[in-house]
Amino acid sequence: MNTRRMILASMAGAAAAAVAGPLRVSPAWAQAGTEAGDFAEGTFVLGPKDAPITVTEFASMTCPHCAHSTTETFPEVKKRFIDTGKIRFIFRDFPLDGVALRASMLIRCAGPEKAEGLVDLVFRSQGSWARASDPVAALKQTMRLAGLGETQADACLADEALKMAVAQSRYSAEKDYKISSTPSFVIGDKVQSGALTIDEFTKFLTDNGLKP
Repeated sequence: MNTRRMILASMAGAAAAAVAGPLRVSPAWAQAGTEAGDFAEGTFVLGPKDAPITVTEFASMTCPHCAHSTTETFPEVKKRFIDTGKIRFIFRDFPLDGVALRASMLIRCAGPEKAEGLVDLVFRSQGSWARASDPVAALKQTMRLAGLGETQADACLADEALKMAVAQSRYSAEKDYKISSTPSFVIGDKVQSGALTIDEFTKFLTDNGLKP
């Protein structure tokens, strides 16, 4: 068995074991993946490339605080800062467990044009699918609303390269920014963790260069 196949086999076993528990991403696993293609910059990206500030959020689809941040604070962030061109916002995956990993994979398989809406949908319905006896099956049911059928979803979840690409997003965050919890927001080398209120988010922006 060559080195890449060994990495894939090790990764597949680790991910399967982690479905119901914390996800541990090894360097060999994550570095074997890539962030190529439509998701190279992030799961979704909003705002102009020449915005004065770029904010990157790292979030896990099974994180209740991330769900709160997305459903309660993000709409106002979008209205005040993204739609007005003041910031560029990048959403990136930081899966905390195997279920979150698979949720991120399914979102990507639905395509980049649907990613923002699906992140919102998955977070808004988190209280339902996350508590199901089989959360992955419940997630697949949710994804049908985006036109992702059973066969396509199963093929998506079996895609080892995609699995490693999602893991790479988390590994890079841990390595580059020392992130250990979600949601976490990054501007340059500054990190702010927690489900921020709109006032807290605004302060994070102004403390890091946003002019009124």
